[in-house]
Amino acid sequence: MNPVDLELVKLKRQWQKVVSKNKEKPMLICLGEKHETDLFDGFVKSKLSEDEEGDDVFLLHYQEFNGMNSFGQTLLDEWTEFYEMLKKSEENIPDWELKSPGETFKTDAYKAFYPLLELKKNFPNIKDSRIYLYIAPLRICDTEELSLWVKEWCRICEASENKDIKLVWAEHHTYRTLSQIPSAHSFRVEVDIHQLMQNTAAHTNRKKNSPDTDFQQQILIASNHLSKERFKEAEHALKTAVKLSREQKNKQGEISAYFMLAQAYTADRKKDRAEDTYRTILEEVEPDTPLEIQMYMNYGSHLLGNSKKSAAQKVFEKAAETAQKIGEYAMAIECYRIIGTLNDTVLTKDKVIRYFEKCLDIVKIMDPSAREQSSLRFVASMLILKYEGDQNKKALLESEMTAYFGNDWRVSVERPKAG
Repeated sequence: MNPVDLELVKLKRQWQKVVSKNKEKPMLICLGEKHETDLFDGFVKSKLSEDEEGDDVFLLHYQEFNGMNSFGQTLLDEWTEFYEMLKKSEENIPDWELKSPGETFKTDAYKAFYPLLELKKNFPNIKDSRIYLYIAPLRICDTEELSLWVKEWCRICEASENKDIKLVWAEHHTYRTLSQIPSAHSFRVEVDIHQLMQNTAAHTNRKKNSPDTDFQQQILIASNHLSKERFKEAEHALKTAVKLSREQKNKQGEISAYFMLAQAYTADRKKDRAEDTYRTILEEVEPDTPLEIQMYMNYGSHLLGNSKKSAAQKVFEKAAETAQKIGEYAMAIECYRIIGTLNDTVLTKDKVIRYFEKCLDIVKIMDPSAREQSSLRFVASMLILKYEGDQNKKALLESEMTAYFGNDWRVSVERPKAG
């Protein structure tokens, strides 16, 4: 068994204890450092394996959270699509009635909860199963609205007296996204990253004192220090890693070490040093490569995190231009989507449309598989809103998207806030 699998086994045991002791709770929250919550993410994904034993059902959702009145519908859309597919491929599928509840709610959490409850009651295969709905939005438009959505889900779940459907969430133990959720049970995942890396090195049996091993060792040492918030020690190890990678002419290793160093400075609240390091990365990285685009995007995200919206937009623009130049079209679409979303207010509607329409130009020359993986559905769904009364543009876009993705191409999006 490799070291990562060993950690997953430990996590599985912890999960079983948490579940058995919190049968009344409608929500479970995993807390940890980023590498620990990433491992939990991997654990949840492993539950989808065909080799996985047990009757528990795990539903994974990484869809963007675009508002408390659309997220439930986003989940329901995906389940409905799966149900319709099942209906076509199998006989005697139980009916699934989507009833509207009699009461009024603040969010659309009910749109996801009640249909899931109906599915559980009607499908013999999952009637006695526990269902874990794991949500991990890749983007959150409003954290307060997300907290309200989650709290209402918990309230509805408790009122239903169903103890077999649980919401699952994972986040950093210090820099919390959700506000306090009284109904949830939080548990801490702890992985000794240093021990894990040592076990990994032993497992792969690398040659001692080789240049590559020395470089990797510095990266592992830095990771261990960062996990314990020992920033000065981490920075020293990463500077050594940069030096070693240069000696080896390992350009990709050098950029990776610099990127970790920028993250370490950010975590240590050394904003100027972090920004200087990002500039160094962009000077050193090989031009016109996917790695350069990724580093531009990382730098743009860093600038956004420091409220430098205008500078961030220029960086994402540069990333998009480079991506188009070398044929990384999905990355170009993502950059233009980000710029458009940053300007998603009533007063800047024309700017949003301009950037989103750039995505439509790019998509015409993409391979179908790359198009499928892009964020085009989100962009087009937003454009339908932005076009408002322009029926010609709406009809043309509808036709184009239907040709690419079929009739059910739309995703749920939120209308922009004024301002």
